[in-house]
Amino acid sequence: MAAVAGSTLLRVLYNAPLAPIEVPEGAVTAAGTLATVVVVAALAALALASDRPAVRVGLLTVGVFGALATVADAAAVPAVVAVPGGTALAMGAALGAPSSYRGLRRRVVALAFPAAVAVALAAATGVVDPGLRGTGTVGVLAATTLLSLRVEGDRTALVAGGVGFAAVAVVSSAAPFLTGSALLVGLGVVDAPVLLVATAVFGAVAAAVAGARRGEYVLVFGVGVLLSAGAPTAPPSATAVCLGATLACVDLDELLGPGGGDGAGRGSENGNGDGDRAPTTGVSTR
Repeated sequence: MAAVAGSTLLRVLYNAPLAPIEVPEGAVTAAGTLATVVVVAALAALALASDRPAVRVGLLTVGVFGALATVADAAAVPAVVAVPGGTALAMGAALGAPSSYRGLRRRVVALAFPAAVAVALAAATGVVDPGLRGTGTVGVLAATTLLSLRVEGDRTALVAGGVGFAAVAVVSSAAPFLTGSALLVGLGVVDAPVLLVATAVFGAVAAAVAGARRGEYVLVFGVGVLLSAGAPTAPPSATAVCLGATLACVDLDELLGPGGGDGAGRGSENGNGDGDRAPTTGVSTR
């Protein structure tokens, strides 16, 4: 998360219309390379630590093809299929088949990320109409907004998400050109309304705060990677988005353990078999 956020911050400062700030181009390139290496290493670590063969194959596929497409243009087109496909395979194997409506909607949100990444990468590489690049970006922002489903009734988290939404709205109104420059150059967000960016921040912040309050720090880090990576319009950012989405949508024990959808998830104590908790009411049932 720190590597991806640092790379994005340097890229924003390098292109920002602020005269006193001068960031060497070499520093931006080095930070981007470091972020890619760290993301690939994280994917490999998760894959090797998992006891689930499909999760291993999926995450290793994302890491390998994401790295190859970064250094070799010839691997860009195969990465259009391999990066989102590997993510969908890993998520699907970890989550398993749903047994309730709550489990179903969680899986729909999870699989919306690789679907959006596939569209954005295909448009960026010319496999499909380049005009669909914005469609992929909108898809990622919409899926990030729906991460608010992971709040599970935590009112404090919802308030924190509302503060994040308001902050984006205020900043974009006070400094529209600077905000647009940061979104376009730093995060690669094109053809997406600022309002949707604000709703994505709402969903991400709310999910992160809820995860922190429950002690699910992998969810927090996943959301941080998602917010820092930006639009998946290039192999490095697409790989980072897939890592962040996997950590934000799937519990760590579902990724690493042999259970997945059969009740091995952190939230499976409610007995629904989908790793989803019942909504938190703040009232003890003891």
